[in-house]
Amino acid sequence: MRMAAASVLRRGAFCAVLILACVATAQAVRAQMGSVEMPPAEDEPPTTEVRPGGASCGTINARAMEASLMIRQHASALSIGIDPELRAQGMVLLAFLDQWTGRLRGLVDLGEYTDCLDDGEAETYRRALATAVRVGNQAREELYRPFRGQQTQQPQQRNRRP
Repeated sequence: MRMAAASVLRRGAFCAVLILACVATAQAVRAQMGSVEMPPAEDEPPTTEVRPGGASCGTINARAMEASLMIRQHASALSIGIDPELRAQGMVLLAFLDQWTGRLRGLVDLGEYTDCLDDGEAETYRRALATAVRVGNQAREELYRPFRGQQTQQPQQRNRRP
């Protein structure tokens, strides 16, 4: 029994030391948490000015900037021309360009109505719209024009066969 009692006492002592170590660690963590001062919580969140359009000026400007960047990206891809073998991809790019153009046109109208756009921003977005219209018309002309390369090759092949 003495051996069993000694074993139980050792295990109990070990558990007691472990518990004391955990308590000391928890107190140290609480002391550190208390030393970091948290800023006082605000009663009300900061107010954002919402115009008659239903969105803040910052949101309108951010969405218009995003649309103008996407227009420039798609216009850049379409401005080099559409390869006749990749007409389907050209049509998709043209559709995306039209989508972003319509979105930017609506945001510019909303920004002007709510006085959210200053003259410089409005001019930047109008230039992006003009670029989109010009490149879009050029791409439509290329897409809807009959492909002449196939028409000229077919008669030559027919003449060679007989």
